[in-house]
Amino acid sequence: MSEMHEQLSSALTEKIEILTLVLDDETGALSWVSERKRWAAVKLDSQRNLFSAVGVGARGVTVTIRPDRRLTLRDAIRWNGEFLHLTAISMGAERDRQEIRAAICHPETLTAKPQDRTGRDARNRPVAIPQAAYTFPGILAERYYRSEEDEVFRRETLERVLVTPKAVELRTGDLIQQGDSTPYTVLQRLDLEDYKNEYVIERRRDA
Repeated sequence: MSEMHEQLSSALTEKIEILTLVLDDETGALSWVSERKRWAAVKLDSQRNLFSAVGVGARGVTVTIRPDRRLTLRDAIRWNGEFLHLTAISMGAERDRQEIRAAICHPETLTAKPQDRTGRDARNRPVAIPQAAYTFPGILAERYYRSEEDEVFRRETLERVLVTPKAVELRTGDLIQQGDSTPYTVLQRLDLEDYKNEYVIERRRDA
């Protein structure tokens, strides 16, 4: 084994976990589950990773591993207790290395409360079809904040960008709740990426 190859092998000294999204068939809940472990080299980037099309970026990292053909941008990584949202996968400078760009994020367990959908009964009449609530992991990114004030009262409008796995499909008007706090309402859906969805959500409350 050459000295250079030894140096490359020894560089992969950090353990990471490859996470995959799992659906609970009984509850409909989605969650990240550790599927396998790898040795890696992890380097913090000097620039922020713009993992969201309309949200504020996060601290970026570059992860180098031996090639893993099963790895896709639909997966995630846990490193040193941090959750890494994957944004790019490419072959490294050396053929036996794979380079992954990711953003250090903090996913929340959120509850989706979809609005009733419109369906048809046996006589082809429109009927409301209730949709079950379910939990899923989502990343809340900052967009902007504003205050409104009138003669009677002041209300705060808080907008966030919600980044989710592709499996999370929400519609305008659906509610998203974080714990027991006031729910957000989905205002806009951005679903052009084939591995994630983004939503602009809004929460209003008396200030």
